[in-house]
Amino acid sequence: MKSIRTRFLLPLAAVSLAVLTAACATPNASVPPPELSCLRVGFAPNYPPVCMNDAEGNPSGIEADFAAALADELGCPMEIVTMEFKELFPALMDGRVDIVMAGLTVTPSRAYKVRFCSPYLNNPLVAVARVGWARTYPSSSHVLAASAFIGVLPHTTAETFVRRHCPRARVVPVFNFEDVPKDIASHRYVIYVDDQAAVLDLAESHADVLEIIPYPLQQQEMAWAVHPDNAALLSAANAALSKWKANGKLDAVLDRWLPGRFR
Repeated sequence: MKSIRTRFLLPLAAVSLAVLTAACATPNASVPPPELSCLRVGFAPNYPPVCMNDAEGNPSGIEADFAAALADELGCPMEIVTMEFKELFPALMDGRVDIVMAGLTVTPSRAYKVRFCSPYLNNPLVAVARVGWARTYPSSSHVLAASAFIGVLPHTTAETFVRRHCPRARVVPVFNFEDVPKDIASHRYVIYVDDQAAVLDLAESHADVLEIIPYPLQQQEMAWAVHPDNAALLSAANAALSKWKANGKLDAVLDRWLPGRFR
């Protein structure tokens, strides 16, 4: 599958994720699961291995596994509604889907529009370089101080971060995620910065070319989103996450798809 990653994000405001998460926590853990005839899940297959299509065109990845598990917890059928990433929030707000499970990064601007469930994954920004070059950057501060060409996807948290925190870098826009191995091999840029989930998959798929610089640059959290008025589904989803954290199911799914993730 040819992946198109267009996860547009607004710049991060000066609000801590800890405060943001507290504001979006379960309103009442005793609220029973909602009565659903079918759990409709908003899904954008543009972010392997988090959300993608398999060789047969079926939804696959971390979010597809969690969607099936959540429907099982709620005791109802599940329908994955595939759409472009930019359509996910409109579909949630007008009732076409009940929950968005599509590799969403928690940001203050998004929290004004939707209710985030408890984060299920620490997904920091990470840098990747050409094989053998990672040792040039023995810490995250060396990446931040690098006088180098750094590639980023436009309009993402990675671009915002690099422009704010890498003053000596020359930012290079990357319009096709699949070009990163070729670009680094041809020295179009020296470092590429993106979410951990994307970078791990990329480096594993191109281990002959790419190497991860193993120092997180900025912490980010990934979570599902529900309509602001859907407190019952928010509570039920958070209860499921709490149960999976306790019984190991959460880590089992994440380790299946992201075995080298930062803990």
